Amino acid sequence: MTLTPWPTVCEQALRRFSDADAIRFWGIGHEVDGTYQPIFNYRFEHTYAAVLLARWLAPATGADLEVVECAAWLHDAAKRLKDPHAKDTHALDASARVEEILAGTDFPPAKIPAVRHAIEHHVGLKLTKRLEPIETACLWDCDKLSKIGAASLIHFGCISGAFQPITTGEILRRGEAWLDMARSIIASFNTELAREEGRRRLAFIEAHYAQLRREWSDPLEMTPP
Repeated sequence: MTLTPWPTVCEQALRRFSDADAIRFWGIGHEVDGTYQPIFNYRFEHTYAAVLLARWLAPATGADLEVVECAAWLHDAAKRLKDPHAKDTHALDASARVEEILAGTDFPPAKIPAVRHAIEHHVGLKLTKRLEPIETACLWDCDKLSKIGAASLIHFGCISGAFQPITTGEILRRGEAWLDMARSIIASFNTELAREEGRRRLAFIEAHYAQLRREWSDPLEMTPP
């Protein structure tokens, strides 16, 4: 029997779930090549950013790349866009889907428990102690690091319509508030490599919001010293 490559299956499963959920959430989509697609699929874009980071961080830290990348693809495979105050069980729900999604693929069955462990422990924006094993630690770092940097500005900007009111001033206010959370996330990273990259990305978004504040302030404040 020919087994299907697991990365392809994971990407397709995540795409199907997140496309349908984004259309449900926004209540609108558009036709692209004969298929109905959401106006913006935040869940997929965020996940792909985490996958790219997994491909970098896992080899650099000695973690099992198959475990970390698979967990990155599927860590939000059951997370719906919804009321942030609702009870969140998405990590356990996603973990429960892993074996079903990987069935018939070439993913090593012996590594599935490690994938599920990483997914079940990726939640939260702060850690009180470092996670183990290294694969679980890497997924946490990749998931959170994907929320800091240039790509995150695009992602957050595209979903700003979910928050009211939508004004430049309000986006600036939320962005500056996020900077404090980003600093806490960086301090919580499990790996030094993630902390180093986090600091580089933080400097970029700090400069972005500083420039936005300069542009959105009294014109006199834009006068060079």
